[in-house]
Amino acid sequence: MTDLTDDVRRHYQAAIDDSDDLLAKIGRMVDGMGEGPMTAERLAGLDQFHFGGLAATAEVAKRAGVAVGMRVLDAGSGLGGPSRYLAETYDCDVTGVDLAPAYVAIAQLLAERAGLAGKVRYLVGDLAHMPLPDASVDMVWTQHVVMNIRDREGVYRAFHRVLKPGGTLAFYDVVAVEGAAAPLYPVPWAATPETSALLSEAQTRAALAAAGLAVTRWDDVTGEAFAWMAHQRQAPPLAVDGGAVVGQRMVEMVGNFVRNLKEGRTRLVIGVCAKAAA
Repeated sequence: MTDLTDDVRRHYQAAIDDSDDLLAKIGRMVDGMGEGPMTAERLAGLDQFHFGGLAATAEVAKRAGVAVGMRVLDAGSGLGGPSRYLAETYDCDVTGVDLAPAYVAIAQLLAERAGLAGKVRYLVGDLAHMPLPDASVDMVWTQHVVMNIRDREGVYRAFHRVLKPGGTLAFYDVVAVEGAAAPLYPVPWAATPETSALLSEAQTRAALAAAGLAVTRWDDVTGEAFAWMAHQRQAPPLAVDGGAVVGQRMVEMVGNFVRNLKEGRTRLVIGVCAKAAA
């Protein structure tokens, strides 16, 4: 990441006054959920930090062809919901990297509560300069993250570097619509247009190709995402939710996110790319 890095970190942690206090609060919330394993489904209201929640994560995994035992990089891991879903469901070994120290601490706490600390680990870091060896993961996984990165080709090159030959990039992203009205702000990833780095489909495809990643699947899932959300609203209330981390501003941000999609200002895409085999 470039000059946006500090702004992005501040944006995601804007509602956090005391990281240690928040961590303790999340711990109490989870402990108060009662007996039984802390599964991905039970924690989904808190840690599936993207449009469509757990259903969207499951769909990305299905379309990307996640296989049992894969080594995965969760790029922009947030509170760790997707990484723990992959570990729980597919027995993947996952490393999550995120800019926000508070999010990394919460993700690690939830991994411990879920009994997955041996399968997932989280690092504070910049996706353009990840502390991972070359050709070390089978899949790079990212959801609603690259809209914060101006040097898109640069971060895709970083993904290419850590992927093994024949490895896969799986993403679930927001894209701008060419010729449409500008998106409304604030949205979950940015308070203003100046801190957003949306690209169109054509621009995204060009950046991927320049980084050596060949698109093998590009699915516009905007309509499906609204169906996922409708199903989610019909489900019983969850014991924990992301408002504990994001604060009251989430209401306006999600409202604008939904309006941008409904008005055709933005679209949602699940994509899969391949790194050429050696």
